[in-house]
Amino acid sequence: MKTVSLGRAFMILGGLLILGGLLLLGYNSSLERTAGERSESALLAVQRKIEENRNAAGNQRQPIQQMEWNGVDYLGVLTIPSLDLTLPVQADWDYEKLLNTPCVYSGSIQDGGLVILAHNYRRHFGRIDRLRQGDEIILTDAVGNKFNYRVEELLVLGAASVDEMIRRDYDLSLFTCTYGGKARVTVRCTLQNQVDRYPVVEKNTTGHG
Repeated sequence: MKTVSLGRAFMILGGLLILGGLLLLGYNSSLERTAGERSESALLAVQRKIEENRNAAGNQRQPIQQMEWNGVDYLGVLTIPSLDLTLPVQADWDYEKLLNTPCVYSGSIQDGGLVILAHNYRRHFGRIDRLRQGDEIILTDAVGNKFNYRVEELLVLGAASVDEMIRRDYDLSLFTCTYGGKARVTVRCTLQNQVDRYPVVEKNTTGHG
C-alpha cells in the first residue's frame, strides 16, 4: 500500500509540474504576443514622425534628435536586415518600458558606447544570436539621420558583467538575457558612416504625439 501511495504521489507531483510548466509557457507567450503588438504600434507611429520631420527639414542636415510619442521619448528605429527585424527604440529604460520595445541602456550615438537592450522575445531580440560578423545594423534617429553599423562579434556575458557590457570601445552593443537570466547574449558593432555624427539635440519638440 505504501508503494502504491508513493507512486500516486509522484504521479500527482509530476502532473502539477507539467501543469505549472504549461501555465508558465502560456504566460510567457501572452507577454511576448502583447510586446509584439505594442512594439508594432509604436513602430508605425515613430516611422510616421520620422517621415514628417524629414519632410519638414528638406535637404538641410539636422542634428541627432529624439522624439516624443504618447508621452514616451524615442531614440528612433533599429533595423536588422538579416533578421528581417525593425523595432522602435526608447531613449531610456526601465523594466516596464522593456515590456514594449527595446530601450537605450547606456551611451549615445554621438559619443559612442551606445548599448541597447531588449527582452528575448522572438519579435524583439530573441534571434540576435543568429547575427554574424559583417551583418548590417541600421539606426535611424527622429529626423531621419541614418547610422550604419557592422557586426564585429557575438559573445555571451555573465548576468553580473555590467562593466563589460557598457565598454565604450564599440560604437553599438545589443544585448538580451538568455532564458532563465543566467547570461546575456551580446552583439558588438562598429559605426561605418562616421560623417553623420552631428551635434546632439536632446528632444525634437515638433515630434509630440
